[in-house]
Amino acid sequence: MVRSPRVSSAFAQWTTASDDAVLSTTRRAIVTELQTAIQDHQFDSETLEDIILILQHECLCWQYKNDGNLLAGQDAGAFRNTLEPSRTNQLVVQLSSCLVRAIGPSSHYERELQSKALLSALALLHAQGVRSLQTTFHDNLRAELAARFQDLQGVPGQRAVFSMETVRKSQCGYYLCLGAEYAKHFSRAEPVVVSVVSSVVSLLIVGASITSTAMGTGPPNVQSTLKGLEKALKPFWISPNQLFKALCTLQELTRITIALHAYGEAMAHVDKMAHAKIQQCSDKLGVVIIDKILSILKSDQGFQNDVGPKSIYLEYFVAFANRGPNDLGRYYYQYGLLDCVSQLSGILSSEKFPLDLSSTLLKIIATSQEATYRWKCTEILMRDPDTRGTQLRTIPEAVAKGNSNMTLQAKSQLQAEVKVIYELLNEEDGIMLTPTASIAGPQDAAAEGKLSPSEWIESAQPTSTITSQAQKYSISLPQGPIFARVKYHKAGLSPDGSYAYFAGVKDLYVYRVPTGVSTSSNDIVLHRSTTKSEYREAVLSNLFLAVLKEGHADSLEVYKYGTRAQTYSLVDNTVTFEATSKEPRWRADCLAIHEARDRVWVAIGGRSSQCETISSTIKMYRIDTDGKNFSKQDAYFHRSRPNPFASDYIKAIQFAPDGRRLVCVTNNNRILVWLLSNNARPIQAPFQIAKNYMPEMNARGATSATLFQTVSLKPYVLCTTSPSRERSKNNGEWSFVSPVGAGPAKVPSQLDHNLWRLRRARAIIAGAASPDGSVIALLEETGKILLMPLEAPEGGGLSSLDPITLDVSLKSQRTASPTALRFCKVGGQLCLIAVDPAGTVIRVPFPNQTGG
Repeated sequence: MVRSPRVSSAFAQWTTASDDAVLSTTRRAIVTELQTAIQDHQFDSETLEDIILILQHECLCWQYKNDGNLLAGQDAGAFRNTLEPSRTNQLVVQLSSCLVRAIGPSSHYERELQSKALLSALALLHAQGVRSLQTTFHDNLRAELAARFQDLQGVPGQRAVFSMETVRKSQCGYYLCLGAEYAKHFSRAEPVVVSVVSSVVSLLIVGASITSTAMGTGPPNVQSTLKGLEKALKPFWISPNQLFKALCTLQELTRITIALHAYGEAMAHVDKMAHAKIQQCSDKLGVVIIDKILSILKSDQGFQNDVGPKSIYLEYFVAFANRGPNDLGRYYYQYGLLDCVSQLSGILSSEKFPLDLSSTLLKIIATSQEATYRWKCTEILMRDPDTRGTQLRTIPEAVAKGNSNMTLQAKSQLQAEVKVIYELLNEEDGIMLTPTASIAGPQDAAAEGKLSPSEWIESAQPTSTITSQAQKYSISLPQGPIFARVKYHKAGLSPDGSYAYFAGVKDLYVYRVPTGVSTSSNDIVLHRSTTKSEYREAVLSNLFLAVLKEGHADSLEVYKYGTRAQTYSLVDNTVTFEATSKEPRWRADCLAIHEARDRVWVAIGGRSSQCETISSTIKMYRIDTDGKNFSKQDAYFHRSRPNPFASDYIKAIQFAPDGRRLVCVTNNNRILVWLLSNNARPIQAPFQIAKNYMPEMNARGATSATLFQTVSLKPYVLCTTSPSRERSKNNGEWSFVSPVGAGPAKVPSQLDHNLWRLRRARAIIAGAASPDGSVIALLEETGKILLMPLEAPEGGGLSSLDPITLDVSLKSQRTASPTALRFCKVGGQLCLIAVDPAGTVIRVPFPNQTGG
């Protein structure tokens, strides 16, 4: 098995929709989402991988479109292109502008993908016939590349401490250098003759011929097309001094091959015959490219010499800004050859490699004085995850066996390098590892800053008409037989307030929220019961119900429910958190759900205990809104340094309404807030708030955390608390409203506003905020509901006015679901809806607000 490029549901939708109208609409939505993620700096490695695959596929489509002979008798729908040059140009602008952004001090995989995505976008611009760039953008592109290269701090020369960061930096340097070469061939808004581009385009058309063969409209057999490819490549093998032309060509062909392979993977569930034919052609094209590169590797003795790059990258890009970059250079040419093989080894199984490729790579590892060549050769040999563990041992042994003069120091260095490459590839593949000194988490905690009060000055808050009057309804919940009454312990609402769930130990119901005095059995939309386990937690989106069950092993079930009574379906299979040989039993404590345009995210906070050590983390799952795809998402919330869950665990969790942040409350009463990518992964270390509580009150203390925004789009968190008897010693242990930073930051005291006007209130167990942040609602353990208008004080942030207690109340309860209170739009009007486990529903209208 090999690691094929990850074909996400986004790429599958991009390539396989049969209806032109649906395809166009879907693609526009996908591009808009990806561009928004890049523009807002809310992207991750998966976002960038999606962009790279789409750009590569579009490049293939454009070449197919531009060659009239290839379209003869072919359904053009097989390769419809969507990205016009103007949209590609936007992507180049956005990708280049985010290059200088440091994602994390020790995490460079995303940086590597940024550079690779920019290179793919520039290549697509070439394929689209663009030969000049607007003057301002042309100059900005140069400046961004120069700044990004300076940010690499002279790599790969700095090797005092060898780590994954060192390897990633060398790869980033190569892609940026190649990108600079591409950019050099765009003029400042004036025509230019680019011989290399025309050469590449002719070769891409040969690659498109391979594709047309796969689709049944090209030459009668693949071999005849491969001969044409061989003929087209011949001039580059004869004239190796044209290094950039040769390397550029090989990179383009590699991109085409990977795009073809990814397209075949996307077709696997649509047309298995087409999938097999496309994969056969992409495999053969990949073998031809690797075979040709192998012939160069075997004949070029330069791999044994020290031809490392210049250490003065700043001078290189000063030259680039003034008169264009120097020649690509032999180092990057040779490194680029190995990079092409590395990329292709991700889609080809090792048995398809030329027989002597492995021995050639081992020879380079043994004899090369250039460390980056060794790393890249090791990466190729370890691409297959099934044999990676074996290669961890056999590569050092094979190199030592073939080099009797190898010193102990050299052997030790090689073993360290192989281990780091092993960890690096596992990180790319999402294979979890026990953190070591050489493994950096995806987000390291940067130096903690401090929020500036001047940046949190709010304009006048919207005013709301708030009264104590409310409407109270009742849902008649099934009570069971007289000697086995059903006891409901949790209740919560969907985001739109249309549905409510009620969880008992053995029974779970979803009802349509009433608009009249009471409900009937016809208002039940879902009912589930269990015998061997118990319902612990549940949460609703507008279409899905996620449930945690406690039994021999905790489990997650997700249901898609309909608008008709008793219409629902279980999504895929139940996820069970059983103990394994590698991981002890995992207890799922809490969960949250967020529904987006085409997907639903379910976050679960939980913990495992081993040798009196608690290990806590957040697991993330994705469900497509059609209910067909249910998969685990590697998110790595616990791998920030320091680990935010060290000696602690999660007791409450919730998404922001827009899904861009995730907040959790820990057992030690800390509030942690992560900024998320569009794939629900943490972008960096969490923003954190920690206050003093009576230690014995850990089980209570902070009871809930709710994220919201003001009209100025500034993010805040509302934290509710259950004060202890020693609250006076701990600054009151008040519920509070605080601004939320994008990452680790301290909150100045003038921005942290305690809700001291609640001094007469009992424990507050849940809270909610209106869409514009003008009103908050609080649920007291007595069942009372308090409404508090928020104002914008001169010093910044938000503070509260006196609370208004509703005339009606819910049943008293010690704990409540975070979704027991919801501000939502009902009939075009903003309302607060509240629910309790006894079936009580309270609705509070806000006459002068429409719900935002």
